[in-house]
Amino acid sequence: MPFQVSVDDPTRPQPELRVLDRKFFQLVGEFVYVHGDTVVTVPGCAPMPCLLRTDLASIPAPLQGLLTPYGRQLLPAIMHDDLCKRASAQGPAGNTLRRHADELFRLALLDEGVGPFRSRIFWVGVEVGRFWTFTDVARFLLIAHQVLGMLCWVVGVPWALATAHFGLAALLLVLPVVLSLLWRRDFPVALLGCLLLPVIAPTYLLTIATAAVLWVPDGAAWLFGRRRTRRPPPLGPPTTVLR
Repeated sequence: MPFQVSVDDPTRPQPELRVLDRKFFQLVGEFVYVHGDTVVTVPGCAPMPCLLRTDLASIPAPLQGLLTPYGRQLLPAIMHDDLCKRASAQGPAGNTLRRHADELFRLALLDEGVGPFRSRIFWVGVEVGRFWTFTDVARFLLIAHQVLGMLCWVVGVPWALATAHFGLAALLLVLPVVLSLLWRRDFPVALLGCLLLPVIAPTYLLTIATAAVLWVPDGAAWLFGRRRTRRPPPLGPPTTVLR
């Protein structure tokens, strides 16, 4: 069993989480992840001081209809948060450890029964997070590349076909793939981002727009005196944080 209580105890762990604040938790008891020759120990609070602060799987609220912070991805997400903490502590040199952590996260998702495609979606998300943490310019270039690739496929190719510019359509079809090759070992991140954005971006924007519409009556009721809490109702379902 990949996740177990300890190296010597193959029992599946039942993680106990302590609420820290509106979003973050701490792991009470440690567990280990075993994959081949790799053994990762995720520390808890007892008997040592609490070292790990986790928000589970870091999914933006508008996308939690597709991917949730908990479920089968719970243990992989907690392990990944711990490895990310270790990588960040190394400064710029931690990029290599973070890359390894992201790959272990994907493998752990597969071990937990998350589908291969959905595991890749999670993986692309954490890899973009790696760029955002460990690079200054490349992170913006990566996002620009993925947006450009999405526009080529979603806007450019259909327009070229509709106007009978078949050569241009072929060029726009292969352009994101060719440009992704320039990212060398990060080719999968660059290319998969182009593929996922046409699905993720509309879902994200539609959820925000729907949430804004649904918030209007609750926000108006709170504004005009029907207040049960000091803060206004949250904008954006699901209500993913504590009061």
